[in-house]
Amino acid sequence: MVVALSALGGQVAVAENALQTAGFSKIANSGDELPPAARLGRGEKDWACLRDNRTGLVWEIKTTDGGLRDHRWTYTPFDGDPSTNGGFPGYKDKTSGNCLRASMAESSCNTEAYIHAVQDSGLCGYNDWRLPTVSELVAVSTQTSEALPESTSQLLPNILSGWYWTGVERIGVTQFSRVILLPPGGQPTFYDGSYLVISVRGGGESQASGSRKSLEPTSAD
Repeated sequence: MVVALSALGGQVAVAENALQTAGFSKIANSGDELPPAARLGRGEKDWACLRDNRTGLVWEIKTTDGGLRDHRWTYTPFDGDPSTNGGFPGYKDKTSGNCLRASMAESSCNTEAYIHAVQDSGLCGYNDWRLPTVSELVAVSTQTSEALPESTSQLLPNILSGWYWTGVERIGVTQFSRVILLPPGGQPTFYDGSYLVISVRGGGESQASGSRKSLEPTSAD
């Protein structure tokens, strides 16, 4: 037992050091910047997002609590905006995917419904959340881990191994959503055409599909 606790403490210390050396900051549900030792949770001052200080991108931290952002939930690809979907909106229904349907528009587990639900929640003080681009998700992939936050030095924990949706973008002559395997070298699980999601905001793609006007990060009095 003592050995296990010592190893766990070492992982936490490594993770805190990685935050400082890799140029990332923990962000609270309220939008405030947190110290490296902050823990994941639902409280206003609990850790909920990770900011890349080099790019300005802010990533949601997946949870394991069965709530809106639980790491197990899967979604079908859907973008109902003709100006961004390339003429291929994808699909949505009330049976595909697995998510907190009560929080989804039309009780449908699709990517647009999830992004809008995260926006409406004002996660970390923002409502311009979106799906990442291929390059954004690939760039941050080395920081992802399936492990719990207290058990890994990676800065994006709770990343269930599998395929993750990206936003609709043109690559070559085609324009549609792609999927990226996370963590790198993970074991993909094949669902019913629905896959996992991690949302992001900020950067040069802040007005991408599904995004809304950004709020100033809020802070509790």
